[in-house]
Amino acid sequence: MNKENKRNFNYLISASAFSNLADGIAGFAYPWLFSLITRDAQLIALITVFSTLPHLIFVLFAGVIADKFNRKKILIFTRIIQIILTGLFIFVIVINLDQIPKSVQIIEPEFQAKFFIITISYLLAFTFGILEVTRDNAAQSFLPQIVEKDFLSKANGRLFGVELVTNNFLGAPIAGLLIGMSLYTPFIADTVLLIISTFFIFKISGNFERPVDNKKSEKTLDLIKEGISWLKKQVLLKRLAIYTGLANFFGAMQFPIMVLFAQEILELNSVQYAFLAYGAAIGGLLGSTLANKINEVFKESKTLIFAMFLFSLGMFLPYLTRNPFIVALAFATTSFGSIVWNVQAVSIRQSIIPDNLLGRVNSVYRLLALGLTPLGSLFGGTIVKYSEIYFDRVFSLRLPFLLAGIAMTFVFITSFKLLSQDLINSTKNKS
Repeated sequence: MNKENKRNFNYLISASAFSNLADGIAGFAYPWLFSLITRDAQLIALITVFSTLPHLIFVLFAGVIADKFNRKKILIFTRIIQIILTGLFIFVIVINLDQIPKSVQIIEPEFQAKFFIITISYLLAFTFGILEVTRDNAAQSFLPQIVEKDFLSKANGRLFGVELVTNNFLGAPIAGLLIGMSLYTPFIADTVLLIISTFFIFKISGNFERPVDNKKSEKTLDLIKEGISWLKKQVLLKRLAIYTGLANFFGAMQFPIMVLFAQEILELNSVQYAFLAYGAAIGGLLGSTLANKINEVFKESKTLIFAMFLFSLGMFLPYLTRNPFIVALAFATTSFGSIVWNVQAVSIRQSIIPDNLLGRVNSVYRLLALGLTPLGSLFGGTIVKYSEIYFDRVFSLRLPFLLAGIAMTFVFITSFKLLSQDLINSTKNKS
């Protein structure tokens, strides 16, 4: 990389570090706060549903935005709006603080502010989801404007590594400690970190205005159709998107009930639960560090299949144990596989898709890859809620892990044939 590109990439890494630290704190604090408000697995799952629903209904428009407008400005704008909304959420917590239980109560709490806080939380989750989709799509399309194609795989690996360290290694434990101080302290920290992240985005230099021939005057739907049409011809990218989508669906079955699983099955407090996330962080860090080395030893196809195997394996383990250390190992296995897969898949995508189509094709890809996530979250919460009619609470909270593990095993078996190295080579040669 030349000097300017290196400097810009360092700014982008720094912005990503502070932004992901904020996401890590918020990602831990929101479910924990919500679990104090309600013990209903389905209501808790709806938080994830609303936060991921934009991946289904807004992602295509986010792709057009990324291709039509300056991607740096998009990253700045979305962060500023998030800062404002987080500040508003702090205000909501403060004015209702006396009505929120200070500790976990297994019995469903009843208090006056419950409906109000739940409703506000859902609205904010949905809005944050729109901002995240827009920001992430712009960020993935922005990276190839900063670094050369030959450096994309390494750059993505470093970005994923930073994300894992800050989001899981630091975010969750810090959030656990901050919650012990007060329920709104994590969100104050979230706001400050987002401000710092925005500062580093401002520091990135260069002309990132979209070219005149980018067809800004064309209708949005026509631009979306152009992205869809291009992806329809790419067998490899379609398969990668579908496999990612299935993995996200079954992973999402587990995520919303994880806080209840930790509280009621593993019997962990907020700090202990936060350190449980270290398992995912360690696995993700190793994955981001070793992804390139694994690809040097194995072909892309074998790397992807290996990653899918690890992801599937990690799904089962929480069902089999009440030992927090084994659960942490499961998180590490799943996270390692997920990161290795994502580094490989994102690098393949960025090297194949033309720059003028990158935002739109990425958005269509992300629709396939992430569109099922809200359905998976809702499915997982619903399984727990209605299985309690026939089984006890303990089995019901473990059931999503069993079902997701079985399903992912079948998905993994099909990958041997559908993700061949010949297909990958022919696709890259054509590009």
